[in-house]
Amino acid sequence: MNTDLLRTFMEVAKTRHFGHAADNLYLTQSAVSSRIKQLEELLGVTLFTRQRNNILLTPAGERLLPHAENLLASWQLTVQEIGIPKQQNLQLSLGGTSNLWDTFLKSVLPKLCEQFPNTYLRTEINPPQYLIRALLGGRIDIFATLDAPTNIDLDSKKIGSLELIMVCNSPDQTLEEVPQIGHVFVDWGTAFNLQQARLFAEPVAPILHTAQSHIALEFILSYKGAAYLPKAFVESYLENGMLFPVKGTEQISQDVYLIYSKNTDKAHALNPIISFFEELDIKPDMSVQLIEK
Repeated sequence: MNTDLLRTFMEVAKTRHFGHAADNLYLTQSAVSSRIKQLEELLGVTLFTRQRNNILLTPAGERLLPHAENLLASWQLTVQEIGIPKQQNLQLSLGGTSNLWDTFLKSVLPKLCEQFPNTYLRTEINPPQYLIRALLGGRIDIFATLDAPTNIDLDSKKIGSLELIMVCNSPDQTLEEVPQIGHVFVDWGTAFNLQQARLFAEPVAPILHTAQSHIALEFILSYKGAAYLPKAFVESYLENGMLFPVKGTEQISQDVYLIYSKNTDKAHALNPIISFFEELDIKPDMSVQLIEK
């Protein structure tokens, strides 16, 4: 299998446009069309259809997508593992959801390297369903998430919790006033999102929906709105009067889990790393100051 064909297929599937895919791959549009045609002939199926000037995946194309993703990732892992220097004896692929990388995982990487100096690190940022697929497919070794999956092939360890509070940029605001000042919906996992949905007597459309706490914080500081953010993340803003707690809301604790495969060949090597995460004092990373009001 020519990996260039799969890479081109993935790019067209992502952009839904042959011209944009060609630009991203530094190819001509005819070269992209030729590669897709070669792949279709090789597989004996049609992968894309055109509907109202829109490129859509066929059912066969939808079925190919996760396999192409796995094949390309596996090939990349193979190339990287072959090229690992002799003194680096373990490749660790660490995944996480966007909000956890944004909040604390990025600050864990230097600590990991310090604790395990012979480890070669790779990272992946994706929604939970993609991370589960990557873990089961062997593309990543462990990942952090806010919702522990119920899968018989996976195991989980609680590695900490985030204390979340609702804040806004003006004083004396109540929960009842949030629909007027604007609800900034931050994705903190399925269980917590259900709680957020039940906050209001009537459905409230958020003025911003994001999976990154930094985006929510900057939006509130520079514009308006109220959002649940990690307490440790906003404490300095509360102290200097740039943010205020929303009255009538409760502090909510959201557990963080580390997920790994029960049947991995790397179990012996991963156990110390899993223990390292269990002993971590998980706190939001405040190393970067965003903006001043």
